[in-house]
Amino acid sequence: AILRPRSFAVPLRGLFGTSTRLSSHRSSRQLTHAMASSHPEWHAPSADGQSDNRPSLINSFTKTKTPFVPITESHVSWYICGPTVYDSAHMGHARNYLNFDVLRRIMTKYFGYNVMYVMNVTDVDDKIILRANTNRLAEVIAAVGTQQSLPGPVQEALAQAQGLKDSKDLPAIKAAIDGLTNAARAAWGGAESLKSNPALACLAEDFDIQTAYLKLARHFEDEFFADMRDLGMQAPDTVTRVSEYFPQIVDMISGIVNKGYAYAVEGSVYFDVGQFGKADCHHYGKLVPTAVGNAELLAEGEGSLSGAVAGKRSPSDFALWKKSKPGEPQWPSPWGMGRPGWHIECSAMCSDVLGKNVDINCGGVDLAFPHHDNQLAQSEAYWDCKQWVNYFLHTGHLHIEGMKMSKSLKNFITIRKALEMYTARQIRFLFLLHHWNEPMDLTPKFGQGDKAEVVVAFQQMEQAVSIETRFKDFFQAAKGFLRGAEADTGSNFWREEEKALNNTLHSVSARVRAAMLDSFDTPAVIKALQDLVSDVNKYMEQPEPRAPLVRSTAAFVTRILDCMGVTDADANAVGFGGSAGGTKDEIVRPYLDALTAFRDELRALARSKAEPLEILRACDRLRDDVLPPLGVQLDDKADGRAMWKLEDPAVLAKAKAREAEEKAMKEEAKRKLAEDRARKAAEKERLDSIPPLEFFKQGEHAGQFTKYDANGLPTHDNEGAELPKSRVKKLEKTLSAQVKAHDAWKKKQGAAMTEST
Repeated sequence: AILRPRSFAVPLRGLFGTSTRLSSHRSSRQLTHAMASSHPEWHAPSADGQSDNRPSLINSFTKTKTPFVPITESHVSWYICGPTVYDSAHMGHARNYLNFDVLRRIMTKYFGYNVMYVMNVTDVDDKIILRANTNRLAEVIAAVGTQQSLPGPVQEALAQAQGLKDSKDLPAIKAAIDGLTNAARAAWGGAESLKSNPALACLAEDFDIQTAYLKLARHFEDEFFADMRDLGMQAPDTVTRVSEYFPQIVDMISGIVNKGYAYAVEGSVYFDVGQFGKADCHHYGKLVPTAVGNAELLAEGEGSLSGAVAGKRSPSDFALWKKSKPGEPQWPSPWGMGRPGWHIECSAMCSDVLGKNVDINCGGVDLAFPHHDNQLAQSEAYWDCKQWVNYFLHTGHLHIEGMKMSKSLKNFITIRKALEMYTARQIRFLFLLHHWNEPMDLTPKFGQGDKAEVVVAFQQMEQAVSIETRFKDFFQAAKGFLRGAEADTGSNFWREEEKALNNTLHSVSARVRAAMLDSFDTPAVIKALQDLVSDVNKYMEQPEPRAPLVRSTAAFVTRILDCMGVTDADANAVGFGGSAGGTKDEIVRPYLDALTAFRDELRALARSKAEPLEILRACDRLRDDVLPPLGVQLDDKADGRAMWKLEDPAVLAKAKAREAEEKAMKEEAKRKLAEDRARKAAEKERLDSIPPLEFFKQGEHAGQFTKYDANGLPTHDNEGAELPKSRVKKLEKTLSAQVKAHDAWKKKQGAAMTEST
């Protein structure tokens, strides 16, 4: 469950990505301001021989919109920093990767570029290594904890291990794992004996971080790409994993060392920032020059498992190769057994696939320094070039209530949780309504969970859901009209209404193009499409609208939405569409099966001379139970006809579940009301059955009085004192009412006895 915190925010890369290297107080607004400060000269690519009709991009090198000029006309080499796979992806990742998915689609589908889109997976990292070790520590602690009686050595080892649950001291964690495992084996007959005990079997297995880190990483990598598929993201053209690139990483580090820009210290290798900056053609800190030398950011960039190194020449120097410590995986290198630094991983993988000059590199704004600045420095040192990447794009953070996410508050919203509340299309609309490079806020709405309040919705999603509904209703209306107009042979002569709508189409097309050219201004694109939809809706309400014009305008809206990943419709189609696939028989079979079964049911009802109500119930079952799983929604109209709509079966299933839940809640409320009424009626029946003489001697009156008159009216209180006249008068009214109620009860009982005889 997502529990209600005091206030919280989701960063672009957090539990799942590299932004956890960013301190909690460092907001994207601060980063954007820092990035806007003075920066080194950016070298614009040559546009000789290329078309002038190119989009402008908000380039992090200049902090301005600069015309995009690819290295090779019509081709774009594009690298995106992918996930660090040690936990589940959240809404911050959704914004990052969906934003760049939108930009990539616009580049390919709208502007016609041939994009080579490369994403890395960081599967060797401090957080993965630490998580794999702490998972093993928790596993052995839990196994030992299943035993009721523990020998002394096991108790001591267990206490030591429990004290390290939240530690980042990897050698101590490894020692605790080994100590508890060995103590358990010694106490309970060795590894072979432990294998026969299911509760202790894990203690018989040797833990090897060399394989454990990769098992953890593969699990979360698979989960990440499943989430991306569920969000409708196009798969990268290629995915590079650090674990598959050790030879290339070592070669790149060797090349940097040989050029004099890196040095070895005690089995590790560090990039020499000072030496790099002395070169005429090189400049360190191109993206965020004001952050250069920031000790806290530099430490976060080095990772939580890094410590002080005596031979390091400058605090700004960063690790290219790290000597492995106990509890860490390791690989051979010219400098000894170790593992890559974080920043060199991306440089080596990107360079191997895309080469010595890259059109676009991108990621979250929190990666600008030190990660992306270090990428640039080491790559330009290796390739001995002044500009390795021509355009750097950074998306803004996703905040919740203006605050950055805190892991301790458990306030992140996973993608899977978000998809339980909203559809992938609605989430995409949410991000399209905001500029991709700017910070964005979400305001949670809370509902009562099983144990605490949980996030059930986001305020900003209301607009996204509303806009999706508006487009959906437009497509349904347009398709409904076009279906009815298929056999229409009426006039196609253009009146002023047709000319006006056609002019609007051309105007909106120009607005869309201007917005696309203006650094992919998707909010302006959505606004232009909404204006066109409004005019088409009004046009369809007029007498004799022309079907070809309705079709062309609706197809235009569909095509532009498709360029942003909202639809998956075929060319010239109308609506959100849906991936069908398969042969014609495979596609139509479930619909024909449903039609055939419904016909068989109606024929059986007719043969049995069923009542009309039974036939109507069969029709309702078709509408409510059979068609929705096929993606067909039937809406009954007041005139007795029905209109069909195509919808995602999952959306219809959620709607049906909500209706069933609401119905169940109403029935439960009705049941409770009936129970309450029955309880009150039974209580009244019981009270009415009490004879007046006994009324003040039991129930709520018991023990309050000591003397009564001949009619049962109290005269003295429980201490023997005579009651005041005012109180006696009130009691007389109560007794009079009881006499009437009891008489009525007796009459009812007598009538019941008469009926029974």
